Amino acid sequence: MKKSLPDLIIGIVLLAFLTSLAVQVPAIPDVSRGYPVFLLAVSYLMSIWLVISSMLKLKTQEKQETQVAEQMKIIVPYCLMITIYLFLMNKIGYIASTVVFMIVSLLYLKLKNKVVMIVLSIVMTIVLYFVFTNFLTVILPRGTWFNIAF
Repeated sequence: MKKSLPDLIIGIVLLAFLTSLAVQVPAIPDVSRGYPVFLLAVSYLMSIWLVISSMLKLKTQEKQETQVAEQMKIIVPYCLMITIYLFLMNKIGYIASTVVFMIVSLLYLKLKNKVVMIVLSIVMTIVLYFVFTNFLTVILPRGTWFNIAF
């Protein structure tokens, strides 16, 4: 993989993101539309420059070996776990889904000590629950299948 390929990918993703923002500009009132349009224009120019410069570098660089395949074997399953966690959060609630997610994550990351894994998962979930609900006054999902909440 060449060094400038990630820059090219990021530039293309940024252009797609900026386009999704540009579609929403007509909904902004005329009085306050100037600054977002200016930021979009500057961001478009910088992203186009990134894409063009990385394409030019891509032609002149030699290929380098990377560990993308090995990293993808770790990242893709973990992203899938996060997606399942987010789905389950609305179904079984924040507390149960977070405890399960943390235990599965620690197993996936090959933590050996099972007691530490379970205690850490439960304690961190409860601490985060109280911080979010009492100090930040955020309402966390309670779940529709069953409810575990304080």
